[in-house]
Amino acid sequence: MQNIMADPLPSNKNKLPLSFVANNGQEDSRAHFTSSLKNQRIFFSSDRITLVELEPIEESIPEPDDFPSPITEPDEPRNGVALELSFTNANTSLAPQGISQLPGHHHFYRGNDSTKWNNGVPHFKELRYPGIWDGVDLEISGSKDGMKMNWVLDKPDQVSSIRLHWSGADSLEIDSTGNLLVHHALGTLTDLAPIAYQEIEGERKPVDCVYRLYGSFDLGFELIGKYLENLPLIIDPILAYATYLGGSLTDQCRGIAVDPQGCAHVVGDTTSINFPVTPGAFQTTNAGGSDVFVTKFSSDGSSLIYSTYLGGSGSEIGYAIALDTQGCSYVTGQTNSANFPITPGAFQTTAGGIFVTKLAADGESLIYSTFLGTSGTGFGIAVDSEGCSYVTGQGGTIPTTPGAFQTTLTAPVGAVGFITKFSNDGSDLIYSTYLYGNGNGYCTGIALDAYDYAYVTGITNATNFPVTPGAFQTTLTSNAVTVTKLAIDGSSLAYSTFLSGNASDVARSIAVDSQGCAYVTGRTASADFPVTPNGFQTTYGGGSDDVFLTKLSPGGNSLIGSTFLGGDLHDDGFGVALDEYGHAYVTGHTFSPNFPTTPNVISSALEGTSDAIICILSSDLTNLIVSYYLGGGGGDTGQGISLGSDGAVYTAGSTSSADFPVTSGAYQATLNGTSDAYVTRTAFAFYRQASVDVTGYL
Repeated sequence: MQNIMADPLPSNKNKLPLSFVANNGQEDSRAHFTSSLKNQRIFFSSDRITLVELEPIEESIPEPDDFPSPITEPDEPRNGVALELSFTNANTSLAPQGISQLPGHHHFYRGNDSTKWNNGVPHFKELRYPGIWDGVDLEISGSKDGMKMNWVLDKPDQVSSIRLHWSGADSLEIDSTGNLLVHHALGTLTDLAPIAYQEIEGERKPVDCVYRLYGSFDLGFELIGKYLENLPLIIDPILAYATYLGGSLTDQCRGIAVDPQGCAHVVGDTTSINFPVTPGAFQTTNAGGSDVFVTKFSSDGSSLIYSTYLGGSGSEIGYAIALDTQGCSYVTGQTNSANFPITPGAFQTTAGGIFVTKLAADGESLIYSTFLGTSGTGFGIAVDSEGCSYVTGQGGTIPTTPGAFQTTLTAPVGAVGFITKFSNDGSDLIYSTYLYGNGNGYCTGIALDAYDYAYVTGITNATNFPVTPGAFQTTLTSNAVTVTKLAIDGSSLAYSTFLSGNASDVARSIAVDSQGCAYVTGRTASADFPVTPNGFQTTYGGGSDDVFLTKLSPGGNSLIGSTFLGGDLHDDGFGVALDEYGHAYVTGHTFSPNFPTTPNVISSALEGTSDAIICILSSDLTNLIVSYYLGGGGGDTGQGISLGSDGAVYTAGSTSSADFPVTSGAYQATLNGTSDAYVTRTAFAFYRQASVDVTGYL
């Protein structure tokens, strides 16, 4: 019997990442380090890695990222299989090294003989095997997704040095998508297909890379695409989950946000009376024809942490979601229900078309919920560090605040844009202003910068829409996109500009980087939409619309980058997000079979009438780093995109495809209605140092 205990950490850190424990005599002497995954033990020796896979047991044994207090190994024997991954013709005298020691220690106690006890055993975030072959190092790290292995090479042509041998397996197989399947007595271990690219002047250029089998149990990598010999190459696979979410009728997901734990929170609307909800959630039954839903997934996409309806006896649409630092969800949209759930003391308790609701972090209650205005729709929402929510959209009569930029409706118009900032308890308005001219127009998206300035985008046909002197475009040419930055108190405009060509242009979403540059996406029918000379796609793709992606300077007076993204049919951009390196991530949908993709990164083709798209561009919008279709044989639309703290890309949308590419173990594997929501998580890696990385996951 062996008991394992770990030193406690502060109470706000009750999770540990997968770590690598030094062998100070508690294990077989051949192992330098050990690690654990569910039903697996992994041993790191000088010339090989041994994975012991055990049959699952009924008892609940905590995962290795939970603190054992203590964990006692089960007494009953279990069947198992040992798989060894050894380094063929490797250099001698190899030894793994622990990198980045983690807080806390492990203590091992065997029996009553204290001489066999091991106290204060360190554990590490990463391992490194230097010089397995000349110019080839191995770096190993871990997460809840598995164990990640990076082969770091001095030059790309040294990829041929890597030769790995699997022993203990029944067979090796490379499937139709390029994944490596290691079949063994208890099942199959999957290592996802590798991806390669070179970083050239800070941008990512894809290179084809595949697994190659040499004999029955020997493995290597092969570069089959063009590459520059003297520049770094990076090879990395993709980890993903993809799941349906819906009941027996129509379900649409329109917004997504991700918390620091990697849990996706989504909002949308459903007509299904059997939409998946969780026990104890705020509202477990559909109250009308169409209700909003708010759902929080587990970090691996396999289960729901909470899921609730939100609605009254009429119809609701949920458009946008944001999270605060406490994990509370803020949602907005449209309702025509007089009995939409409103909380006492909220700013407006009388019926109006817009709702703004803050849910408790467990999804079981409302912290506040309020109407706003007489009619309209909330299209966008953001939350600052103080818990104040900022809402934008289309309104009829909206309450405004004294001193705000535009406080009165001076002429009857059909649609009016607005921006409203609520107090953190939802009981009052900090500022509220109209944003419109003498025609129709409204706001579609909102984002905050590091100083809580609000940036909004929208559309207008008003020639006197408020634009500022010196802005990029001060003259309306057609139905135009608008981009506006408000003063921090909502009293004036820091800048406001048109963004349009001679046809119809529609904005959908906006994001802001750390320098205050606004990125806007949507669709354009204008062949003369303003793009920059070095933009990725400088000519209109054809058809009814193209996606556009534009990056404005911090002052709104010029374009840093602007590009079309489109083929010869209809294309539309619905969501944009940014990572810490300035890469721009876009989702939307396309009907075009020739939408620009990057087949060397993810090979895909249009599957149905329309597919969702996921694109990643360089910060100056000159290079398309990743672009692929996502969908099945029906219609698919990407409507929201968000990034996790680890860089993973989360998307949400709607699908009518019975063959949407869901993943094994995902929460919902089948299409339940005429259309369902979907949620996906995909991991990409961006390496900064010049090296060649060949990456796999166990």
